[in-house]
Amino acid sequence: MKHFLMGILVLCQISLLAQEKLIVGRITDTIGEPLCGVIISQKKPANAAISDSNGFFHLLIDEINSAQISFGYIGYKTVTFSNLDTISGLLEVKMTTDTVFEDIKHTTPPKQESKFSVFTFFQIDALFNDFAGFRPLLKDYNVDNMNKWSIIFTLELAMTYKRFYTGLSFGHQTSYNDYDSLDIELKKTQWGLHFGYNILNTKRILFAPKVAIKWNRYRLLNYDKEKSISIEQYVSERDLDIRFNQITGFVGFNLTYKIYNLTLFGFDYSTCGIYGGYIFQFNEKPWIYSGSNRLISNEIIKVKNYSIGFVFSHHFN
Repeated sequence: MKHFLMGILVLCQISLLAQEKLIVGRITDTIGEPLCGVIISQKKPANAAISDSNGFFHLLIDEINSAQISFGYIGYKTVTFSNLDTISGLLEVKMTTDTVFEDIKHTTPPKQESKFSVFTFFQIDALFNDFAGFRPLLKDYNVDNMNKWSIIFTLELAMTYKRFYTGLSFGHQTSYNDYDSLDIELKKTQWGLHFGYNILNTKRILFAPKVAIKWNRYRLLNYDKEKSISIEQYVSERDLDIRFNQITGFVGFNLTYKIYNLTLFGFDYSTCGIYGGYIFQFNEKPWIYSGSNRLISNEIIKVKNYSIGFVFSHHFN
């Protein structure tokens, strides 16, 4: 619920961001080597950012503070920029050695050949399955409940290497229904392994084609509504507990909008957007279990060959 409320807050603030100014730039020394760890700030210290290993930075300007930004780095002269409204595009900043430190050998951190970042996805999936083939065995009241559209809330932990990313996800949804003297419970669990490539990564838009393999588990339970029943009734009217397992593939994309005013450390950002794509089955006939028994059936679980949903994420560079 905490992640869901954060996602709603993100959506509400998108319109406000369009009116704010984002300064994006790169900081180097006099020979063109990037400077990592430079502090970029307005007059108010709380509104600050830090340059990364390639010298890049972004700073969302707070209009209530001074209309200038400063660049500070040990061993280098402080650089100040005013008239922020005139800055457009990528701001190139060159810093020169401070004369106080000119006799001190200064080396910048080595340029990293690869860049890692960690981020979390919170995803809302809209899925549809068709268990119509099992209707003669499971009866209408079970199949009608299993065939409903389901909304699965999924959490994914992912890592990027340069533009490539991979992640692990987990999602769950439980639905309840009743029929005569029975309670019907359907638990949908989904595990996923995701791979993608950030083909478009601008200061506001992130677009990533992706593929995924997902293990979908559907657990159907029927049990008597009464809290207490006789053992004779239980033996003659056994509870139902069947687990259907199916592997599906996904080919699609994530399209998200970057948000900078929800940062925690000054070098991270949030995103919100949509995802969509095509779903296909690796195994048409599901693997079915009850207790320790493997159940044999020629029936299949049909799926809608498309999926769409909402995505919220937070990136730590």
